[in-house]
Order: sequence, then structure tokens, then C-alpha cells
Amino acid sequence: MSKPYILVVDDNKITTKLLHRYLDINGYEVAEAYDGQECLEKVAEKHPDAIVLDVMMPRLDGYQTTMKLKGDPITAEIPIVIVTALNDVQNQLKAIESGADDFLNKPIEEKLLVAKVKLLSSFKIAKDKLAGIPRN
Repeated sequence: MSKPYILVVDDNKITTKLLHRYLDINGYEVAEAYDGQECLEKVAEKHPDAIVLDVMMPRLDGYQTTMKLKGDPITAEIPIVIVTALNDVQNQLKAIESGADDFLNKPIEEKLLVAKVKLLSSFKIAKDKLAGIPRN
């Protein structure tokens, strides 16, 4: 069986590489994008089982990217974990209102990241299997 495929999106390359490493050593196939527009392009190429998405990025921020993905029936079911240094209630509500499935505060704790990605990606994989949607 293939590994769950996770897309990590953050304009900070150090953060992206760190999250990539956390997920890679925990058994995930990981791809990277560095802003919301590149995220949409990568998703069009191959649908991930979950997306870990930073909020503050150039071109399209995390909220705009989430709204575009959740507004498209083809990508609406992809789980999205919003990552933000803005850990106040207003930004957490904005993440939920944009359609995010969960959120993580920076700095990212590896075990919490992996637990949330495992939950959301396994849920999507099971849902796809029930719907007869083939794996990538």
C-alpha cells in the first residue's frame, strides 16, 4: 500500500524542510510548495491526502488558498491543517471559517503535527476507499 501523500506549504523554506522531515520520518510521502498559488498548482497535479498550510504567504495567503480548495468540488474533501504564529481566537475562527479542518500554532510540535496529519489523512483515505476513489 502506498504511503499517505501530504503537501506542506510555507514560504519559509526552513519551516517547510523541517515539517517535511517530521512527516517523512513518520512514514509519509511529502511534497512542498512555497505559497498558495504553488499549492493550487501542486494539488492540480496530484491530490494530497492532507495539506499542512501556513497562513502568512505571498500571492495567496493560507485563508484564501483554503477557500479556493474548499470551494472547488474536486478538492473540497482534502483535509487542511492551517499553521499560524497568530494563535489568537480571531485567527483560529478565521481558519475555521475559511474551511480549514484543524490548525496548529507555531512553533510546531512534531508529535502534534504527526497526530493531526495521521487522523485527517487516514480519515480521507478511508472515505475515498468507501467512495471507490482510487489512490494516486
